[in-house]
Amino acid sequence: MASDLVPVCVPKANTPTPMEMIAAIARDPSIPVDRIAALIGLQERMEARDAEKQFNAAFAAAMIEMPKVVKRGVKDMGSKGAIPYATYEDVDAAIRPIEMRHGFARSFLTRPIDKPGCVMVLRLTHQAGHSITSERYCRPDPGPGRNDIQAEGSGESYGRRYLTLAVWNIVTVGADDDGDSADPITDEQALDIRTMLDHLAMTPPQAERFWAWAEVPSKRPEDIQRRQHEKVRKWLEDRCKGGKQ
Repeated sequence: MASDLVPVCVPKANTPTPMEMIAAIARDPSIPVDRIAALIGLQERMEARDAEKQFNAAFAAAMIEMPKVVKRGVKDMGSKGAIPYATYEDVDAAIRPIEMRHGFARSFLTRPIDKPGCVMVLRLTHQAGHSITSERYCRPDPGPGRNDIQAEGSGESYGRRYLTLAVWNIVTVGADDDGDSADPITDEQALDIRTMLDHLAMTPPQAERFWAWAEVPSKRPEDIQRRQHEKVRKWLEDRCKGGKQ
């Protein structure tokens, strides 16, 4: 009787792919050639839309992870002084692992024009097959001791950097800023702040004044900005040590 309860596994029939169905239709001599061509065009458009959807989903996910990049390079402007900037090498090192994890690859090509310099083209391609391009005019970048070829190379390097920053909306920050000044403090720092707040046991009015001073409307230690952390931590430490509120 138990054997009657054993399920019988019936193999599922393989569902043909759209291209397999089109191939089967193409073998039917009664189907007009123009209809077959229309079916193939429809399938190609469907695949292109699917690739674009995958691109957009991966792009949105990668954008969430994109970091701020610190300006570690310095451009000598002669009598105008020096200007800090984020080098292409630093930008690439910061974002390439994110691009690879989400299936993206960057490539560049140049197009000659009828004036000094060139047009630099960035192509951002996703593994699903969809890609986008962005262009920028790159004028020669003459500098101390540079010949014409070096000036052109410097201009192209400038183009690669700015196209990459633009396509991913990368923010660059000064070297004296860790790039996270407006970001929340770490979990460990938030726990330290919460411990001191618990120790002080502020009254509701005192707590209201504290959070207003700390510029944290949510009244949550986790939302304290890094640029505010040092002054908040020191203020709390002083009160904890001195017993004052």
